[in-house]
Amino acid sequence: MSRQVKMDNIEEQAKLSNLLDTETLERQKSILLRNELISNNQEIAEKVLQRGKLITFSKNEKVIEQGADDDCVYFILSGEVTIRVNKRVIDKRNTPYSFGEMAAKKAGETRTADVIVESKKLEAIVLSGTDFRKLIIEHSVFANNLEDSIDTLSRKKILQLGENTKAKGFPWLAISAIVGMTASIITGFIAWQSEALTTTQIIFTSLPVGLISFVFMLIFNPELRYRNLAIMTGSALIGYIIYGSLSFALTIDGKEVDWPLIDFSVHTEQRLGLYIVGTFTLLLLFRYAGKFDMDLVRSKK
Repeated sequence: MSRQVKMDNIEEQAKLSNLLDTETLERQKSILLRNELISNNQEIAEKVLQRGKLITFSKNEKVIEQGADDDCVYFILSGEVTIRVNKRVIDKRNTPYSFGEMAAKKAGETRTADVIVESKKLEAIVLSGTDFRKLIIEHSVFANNLEDSIDTLSRKKILQLGENTKAKGFPWLAISAIVGMTASIITGFIAWQSEALTTTQIIFTSLPVGLISFVFMLIFNPELRYRNLAIMTGSALIGYIIYGSLSFALTIDGKEVDWPLIDFSVHTEQRLGLYIVGTFTLLLLFRYAGKFDMDLVRSKK
């Protein structure tokens, strides 16, 4: 009787073990189906599970070394890694993404980056380069997804390289300030040479020229030209509307005002028409500068 009980227990444990294995495989498969290369393809996911091996890594462990000649591909089940080129982080990968595809795509290629575990633990399905290349041949959708993935990573590298190059350059704000100060000094020197202005007049002539030059340089920043133009025209539009409304309210009845306002009591229709045209012109400039800035931002994504 006791022997029969033991056999029953063994059978129950075996069934439970098989059930757990089945659940684990289903969990792994569900993660793989979300991978951008597999793209919800049941057949590809099953082949990765059949041909691959489950492997785990600890935090800060180097999974791939730049310059190495191995060509395995890793499909992440849990955890996160950082991808580094010459010790500089260019990307991060976590569930359900993969890494190591670039060297595996073509036999004999060396690794182009270090891959280091960022999380406490990394669990992944590792697939040999040979089996990975078989999937490329067997499934065109897998090959197309791989090309898209590599293209996206290449774009990230180019964008980061451009950002680093810009960061090393001289800041545009400093360039604008230098141009503004230079313009102010030159204007002051010319005014001083004329001997027609007092020191105070020279200062109040040269400073506005320098300030205007500084502002114009900021507007034409190659990276933010449309945004700066939108800010300037938007500010000018608000100021112009306030100035015009105040002028109309204070001068339309013909009263004399000491402030330098538009006198709407004289040639009212013409001046009102010019004011409306000026307002719409600034509004159009503001609208299109904002649109061009948004288009420029989208094109960089």
